[in-house]
Amino acid sequence: MARNRNSFSLDLSPLVDLLQRSPEAAGRGAVKAMRDIKDDWKRESVDVAPLDTGNLRRQINGRVEGSGLESTVEIEANAMNSGQFNYAYYIHEGGMAADGKSLRHPGTEEEFLKKPAEENEQRWSRMLEREIRDQLDREGW
Repeated sequence: MARNRNSFSLDLSPLVDLLQRSPEAAGRGAVKAMRDIKDDWKRESVDVAPLDTGNLRRQINGRVEGSGLESTVEIEANAMNSGQFNYAYYIHEGGMAADGKSLRHPGTEEEFLKKPAEENEQRWSRMLEREIRDQLDREGW
């Protein structure tokens, strides 16, 4: 009895290539998003930081550390007065309130670094996801 056999094969090399490129693409998307998040966080922190001379607002800086999917954003403020007293830390950690002092300008916050992060965490998470997805789409996913 004769058997009729058919075969079917796929060239999976394009898929294998795409899978190999995916971690790098996702990493590029993550780094781009983290840079955008850093810029947004810094801008919002500057907007709500206490204002007297403007020195504190000028001393808010951010950076992206790590690489690819292991990237993190750090924001800091180290405003020193002439006596080498870090009043950025004093204000942010509640020193003014503990000393019975209050902020002079409406819309400013003692926790000028923490408050924007809390308010934007979900939005920044969506930005990160969207940028990774966009980068993967550019690679062919």
